[in-house]
Amino acid sequence: MNISKFWKSSLGFSFFTFISRIFGYLRDLVLSSSLGASAIHDIFVVIFRIPNVFRSFFGEGAMSQSLVPSIIEANQHQTRFLNQVFTLLVCILAVFVLFVELFPVFFVTLFAPGYLADLDTLNNSTNFLRLIFPYILLISLVAFFGAIQNSKKYFQVVAATPIIFNITLILFALSFSNLTLGVIGISILIAGALQLILNVLYTAKLGYLPTFDFNFDASLLRTFFNRLLPAIFAAGVYQINILVDTIFASFQVTGSPTWLYLSERIIQLPLGMFGVAIALVSLPNITELFKSKKSKELLKSTMTGFASVSLIGFGAFLGLYFLSEPIIQMLFQRGEFLYSDTLQTSSSLLAYAFGLPFLMSNKFFNTIYFAVSKTKLVLWLGVFSLLLNIIFNYVFVYILELEHVGIALATSISSIFVFIVSVAWLSLNKFFNMGAVLLAIAFIILIAILISNTYYLYG
Repeated sequence: MNISKFWKSSLGFSFFTFISRIFGYLRDLVLSSSLGASAIHDIFVVIFRIPNVFRSFFGEGAMSQSLVPSIIEANQHQTRFLNQVFTLLVCILAVFVLFVELFPVFFVTLFAPGYLADLDTLNNSTNFLRLIFPYILLISLVAFFGAIQNSKKYFQVVAATPIIFNITLILFALSFSNLTLGVIGISILIAGALQLILNVLYTAKLGYLPTFDFNFDASLLRTFFNRLLPAIFAAGVYQINILVDTIFASFQVTGSPTWLYLSERIIQLPLGMFGVAIALVSLPNITELFKSKKSKELLKSTMTGFASVSLIGFGAFLGLYFLSEPIIQMLFQRGEFLYSDTLQTSSSLLAYAFGLPFLMSNKFFNTIYFAVSKTKLVLWLGVFSLLLNIIFNYVFVYILELEHVGIALATSISSIFVFIVSVAWLSLNKFFNMGAVLLAIAFIILIAILISNTYYLYG
């Protein structure tokens, strides 16, 4: 893929992602205006994290990063390979959904142990989880069909799919004067079904409709699962880190989960528009170049991707650094969402923003690792990131007493350490040149100065 095609595909994906984020903002605006930083909103934020965490395991990240290279390598056996993956995915997810439906209290306790102190909150959370958890089956199948589209270098429908989810929730929220968890849960399931229908129809247009195939061929599936198991962890690391944040937040004052959720939603705009877009578009190209052993073209592709994603990420960080409070005030401060909520949310947004260039770069680095079959490295980096996030959460929340801001800052600092290790490895293994190292050093120094300055002024 030449640079013009790279940018055409990336910008096309980014455009639909941007539209999706606008509707995502409108969704959050409607919900925050109707519910404020209330207990009901906190339950929605915390419990909806649960299927989203497992969505990262079975859905977009893991599915794309492991399935796209495997489809390319399957050659003439693609249809049989995809049918067997489809069969396994449906069976595994059906059993998992049934397990969660039978034991929801375990998962609520695991993800939000702070809710054990309030029986009403625990019961409401358990009922809400039971209602929405089948969504994981729907959205994971959406990711399966999306990966097939990506392998054929069609990216727009994948990017546009979340628009359906956001519009559905908005319509339901506006249609009910008394917005309850039950209404929100039903809207989530309907949205998931509509997303799946769109992707099934589009993939069928490209020439594939799934059928169940229980005659599994180990030779076809082995490489896929060798990629998938580390991918399940790597693609879910960011969600797991957010889960750690959620657990710590459940012990903080009422409103903390909502403040963190809204600030993280803002971070998702540049992360999804550019970080995910560039990583997704680069994956089939880097896989093909590595497979054909075109070293010079491979280096050019990895450098183009890294320079693009890191520079865009740093620009987005600067915007958030100087405008965090007015952004939150403009987007959310109305109805039950007060100025005090704006101040708390903008503080955590600033803390998340420090890690934005590194989170975006790490997304792209994972693409390289999966394209070149370095799955064990992804696994170890995931473990490293998770341990760092837990340690920094404890230090910032309980020792430095930064409250919910410390939770966001822990995610950012851990992403910086993973970034450093990744740049070093990629440079030593000739996927990057010295220009990438110098760019990385410059970013780290600038971010460190700004973090120190902010902590000195406001700490």
